Amino acid sequence: MKRWCQQGNGALLMVMLLAASGLLLMTGMQRQLDSALSLTHDERRYWQTRVLAESSLQWGLGQEWLMGNRSDEQCLGYAAEGLQVCLRQVPGEHYMLLRGEGHLPRSSSVMVLYQRVVPIEPDGETSPLKPITGGWLDFCPERQEAICGG
Repeated sequence: MKRWCQQGNGALLMVMLLAASGLLLMTGMQRQLDSALSLTHDERRYWQTRVLAESSLQWGLGQEWLMGNRSDEQCLGYAAEGLQVCLRQVPGEHYMLLRGEGHLPRSSSVMVLYQRVVPIEPDGETSPLKPITGGWLDFCPERQEAICGG
């Protein structure tokens, strides 16, 4: 009768196979997590620029704008908060176009939002603005994009 000597090769091979498959699964999971983190970062940057653009519009509504020369574009900025807003008369229309921009520091992403507005005191030298109902847009509302600036 022959005696069997177990040397453990089968068990060692099985342990190595399990370790290799575990490593492959963990590598795939890491790639998924990296992709999700990148997507989350992009979405966060999008919302930050959007909030800045909306804040620029709201801030611009409360500012005093020159009403005498409406043909030129007027721009105001509040550097401490990163707000930039510009106002331009739309030729042949009774309303004006307010453009709010959102810029993130150390980033090339910019978001631009538009609001159709009218002056509260059109006959005064300066006036705050009043938004036209339904006049908020996230794209250039004019056929001539040069009117929208940018």
